[in-house]
Amino acid sequence: MIYEPVVADRPVWQGDIFRHVPRVDLSLAALPVIEADGTHEESWHKLELNSEIAAVLSVKSVTGIVITQNCDAQRGEYICLAQVDPFLAVLHEATPPKSADKWQSLIIKHAKTNSRLFYLPADEGVGFPEPMVVDFRIILRVPRLDLESFRDKRVGSLNKVSRDHFRESLSHFFRRYAYNEWYPLTKEQFEAYSRRCEESLEPFPWQR
Repeated sequence: MIYEPVVADRPVWQGDIFRHVPRVDLSLAALPVIEADGTHEESWHKLELNSEIAAVLSVKSVTGIVITQNCDAQRGEYICLAQVDPFLAVLHEATPPKSADKWQSLIIKHAKTNSRLFYLPADEGVGFPEPMVVDFRIILRVPRLDLESFRDKRVGSLNKVSRDHFRESLSHFFRRYAYNEWYPLTKEQFEAYSRRCEESLEPFPWQR
């Protein structure tokens, strides 16, 4: 498919896929803080930010793909990965498509319209029993030296073709800006446009 094996001692590259990456979850409103008299919850803005804080944090093991560029991955203090999750779960699709035609339609649709996601096909060789997707909104930061010591946790990497597409999708997501395609329409044209749109649209002043 679109993956290639990774030699164990090869440096960490963009597109490398790691299993069992720790994702730390915390609540700024209710942070479990450890003090001499025990553990209690406190909001982040009430804590003394100039001192070290011991807290209990939730850690989840997830799959991640390296998004840091190769040059930075070789000498930067940290390496960033984007989380990888099951494709249908991210889309909240309870029932998988029944045919190859419907599968390709769903995949291409989100490739064109959902810039936060990057599709990864199923492949038992990299431990993906079902189609997966990279979510560029969920970023994991790991110390470079720590990740290098876990290079044996890499299950594969994107091949050259998929890596080029991955870079383009990644750069597109982070350089995008808010854009409303209906801004030049007249009032009548906007009303016709909004009737076909699934979401509620706010007209510009000249369209009211």
